[in-house]
Amino acid sequence: MTAPVRSGYVPVAGTEVYFEVHGDGPPVLMVHGAFGGTRQFTGLLPAVTRGRSAVLVDLQGHGRTADRHEPFSYERFADDCAAVLDHLGVGPAAAVGYSMGGGTVLQLAFRHPGSVTRLAVVSAPFRSSGWLPDVMANFRATGSHQWPAVEESPLYRDHAAVAPRPQDFPALLDKLGRLLGGHEYDWSDRVRALNVPVLVALGDGDSLPPTHAAEMFALLGGGRRDGGLGGEGLSRSRLAVLPRTTHYDVLANPWFERALVDFLEEQALPG
Repeated sequence: MTAPVRSGYVPVAGTEVYFEVHGDGPPVLMVHGAFGGTRQFTGLLPAVTRGRSAVLVDLQGHGRTADRHEPFSYERFADDCAAVLDHLGVGPAAAVGYSMGGGTVLQLAFRHPGSVTRLAVVSAPFRSSGWLPDVMANFRATGSHQWPAVEESPLYRDHAAVAPRPQDFPALLDKLGRLLGGHEYDWSDRVRALNVPVLVALGDGDSLPPTHAAEMFALLGGGRRDGGLGGEGLSRSRLAVLPRTTHYDVLANPWFERALVDFLEEQALPG
């Protein structure tokens, strides 16, 4: 990843949230998934920052942001992201969230609607039961009891390379297990009420089925009528299902990059 043009920390509710800004222009907030950090978007930055600035954050307990003495929640993550945008004074931003970050940017739009101009929700459900059963079983099995098995893994080494308190990793496992495997939610009504364009994107071999993404697209008004010869029947939102793509390589898929950039560059359709 090239050096950011700006980076630092924003004090928020008992921790300091790390951020980086890359490029210059209209802002795009980019929010990583579980165990991730700012580096998760390295491959996308050259395309995203052509004429735009990318604002990357490390969520609570991830990357360079220390944990705080409270559970993980999508709501708290969203408030942290809003605090970063407010600190930077960049105004409303497009927001891109991958996996756990997808839930975060949805909550950002729900809780701070004036902060968001459009959303890209990547490989993330709007309802906890949207995760496939085997994925949910893995979430429920995640916890500090796994620490001996991951202590020598690349997952932990990457975390320890930048974390302010690497010794908190077992607590990270517990908190992720509770958030992803023990927290039930259904945001259908709030998704239906969104008034910004949304790109719903996932792989056809993702951790949630394409049918769930299609359901979210329908809540946003998509796929309900013929698009028309001139596109007059198109929804403001978009659905992208990427072939031969999993949860773990969706961000590296060049078709996703194209879909994302096209979405960010699109002039919003009326209605």
